[in-house]
Amino acid sequence: MNPQSGSLKQKTSFYYPLLLLSPGKRRALETLYRFCWAADEISDSSDPLPSKKKKLNIFKKDLSDCFSRKSQEPFFRRLEFVINEFQLSRKPLDLILQGVEQDLKPIRFNKFSQLHGYALKVAGGPGLSSMEIFGFRDRAHRDYAENLGVFLQIVNIVRDYKEDLGLGRQYLPGEDFKRFHLNPSHIGERDSLWKPFVEFQLDRAWSFLEKARSSLTLGQRSQLPTAEAIAAVYVKLFQKLKEHPYLILKGKAILSPSDKLISAVGAAGRCFISRLKGS
Repeated sequence: MNPQSGSLKQKTSFYYPLLLLSPGKRRALETLYRFCWAADEISDSSDPLPSKKKKLNIFKKDLSDCFSRKSQEPFFRRLEFVINEFQLSRKPLDLILQGVEQDLKPIRFNKFSQLHGYALKVAGGPGLSSMEIFGFRDRAHRDYAENLGVFLQIVNIVRDYKEDLGLGRQYLPGEDFKRFHLNPSHIGERDSLWKPFVEFQLDRAWSFLEKARSSLTLGQRSQLPTAEAIAAVYVKLFQKLKEHPYLILKGKAILSPSDKLISAVGAAGRCFISRLKGS
């Protein structure tokens, strides 16, 4: 596991939105996301559970060393620099690792409250740290970050349903499968109930995007072109999943690089126009 290796372009849908940042903030966000990926690799590995727990405990200690300015590993020295430069809070980073800890064992959520709590950790945590890098710490911006994170995570979970099931993870609530008379382990690619089930999950995700957007004025959101670009990329993915729900069961529900680029550029343009109108 080397958090400093691998192409950012291949690892995340956030690649193009990050290009909208100044070099210093872009490097900081990249470091944050590499922290998240490295933690995910621990839970996603095929190692025995005791080995995963040991690695995560070492990872937690490395994070603690960042806050006490005692980092030894090259990547964590870089993270320590970002934490100090942007005065990052400890809690959001701890939330990320709490979510990863849940993933060490098979997961089967029965209620949406469990999924919501998980999303606030693995996506809300990075969102809160990102907002601090952007320079915003007030409640409204925190609400925006958390609700946007929940939207992103639910869309991710819907997209990755088949892959997650293979890893022993059923994030989508059991109560929803019962409501739609679906067996999560035996859904055929032509099951007529799958489409309304997916639409239900995506409509729920959309409600969190609406909450995020209502947290800030249009002018405030225009000052967050990277976050808005990330949202736009996921709106495009949301639309694809809604239009082609059976691609999820084939593991082929992905966006092309051009889809991501066009979505990000469009959002950045809207933010720029909004700032012009407000000036």
